[in-house]
Amino acid sequence: MDKLLIKQCLFYGSWLAWPAIVWLLWRLRRRTSRAWSALLLAGALVFVWARFIEPQMIRVQHTTVAGTGAEARIALISDIHLGVYKGPGFLDRLVDRINALPVDAVVIAGDVTYEPDDASLELLFAPLARLNVPVYAVLGNHDQQAPGPDIDQVLRRALAAHRVQVIEGRFADLGDLRLAGLGDRWAQKDDAGFLATDARRPVVVLTHNPDSAIQLGPADATLVLAGHTHGGQIRIPWLYRHVIPSQYGFDRGLQTLKTPQGEVRVFTTVGTGEIGLPMRLFNPPTIDVLDLRP
Repeated sequence: MDKLLIKQCLFYGSWLAWPAIVWLLWRLRRRTSRAWSALLLAGALVFVWARFIEPQMIRVQHTTVAGTGAEARIALISDIHLGVYKGPGFLDRLVDRINALPVDAVVIAGDVTYEPDDASLELLFAPLARLNVPVYAVLGNHDQQAPGPDIDQVLRRALAAHRVQVIEGRFADLGDLRLAGLGDRWAQKDDAGFLATDARRPVVVLTHNPDSAIQLGPADATLVLAGHTHGGQIRIPWLYRHVIPSQYGFDRGLQTLKTPQGEVRVFTTVGTGEIGLPMRLFNPPTIDVLDLRP
């Protein structure tokens, strides 16, 4: 069976949870099998929360990061995954929340798509044009053929149409610091060689996969911003760690990675979209507002 069809079946078939809940409530009126019915009802309610409620929430989380050598306030989002499970309606709400925040810029750490219709990309990302601060982005594995499909060029054009600057392999000025973009690691586009060409101001590196930080040192980046992990997406204690796609133990939030060049601080956001299952649990879509301090 086609993988896209399977995802669509999961997405729309999950609505059957609602009649199942009605049926379980009816069974609770009977004296027989009450315990089993109550247990199944509890499971169904957790499923409904994880499928229909939590993925539509938008949490704003503030983190102060000192010692960056510069002062700026950045909104970090990632893994929007517009396509099979989420559309421009959710992105509209996300933009409204960001516009209400006192930030200097928005950075998007890749995986903005999840098997969308290529012809609709410009329409899909139209809400981004309403952001009232500069927007910088890099692409992720779902945007660059790993696992694919490869929509790299058409996606870049769609984002550029809405004033989103894709900064892979180059710098962008942001006040007293510089942003540098690395492409996706799985697509082998995260070559950091160009970073050595600029040492005048603190550099914040934006990348999709936090594992890309293994090639960096403190002289390359005062901070690395990434996504990719989803924080496990369905964050069941202990189990979620086994599905996080990171070779170096990244999860979420601020972590320090020891690399051959020294220690590098990496902030990984949990993202705002879903892949695989259209669900989130104990891990709502998040806008991370990073208050960078000298």
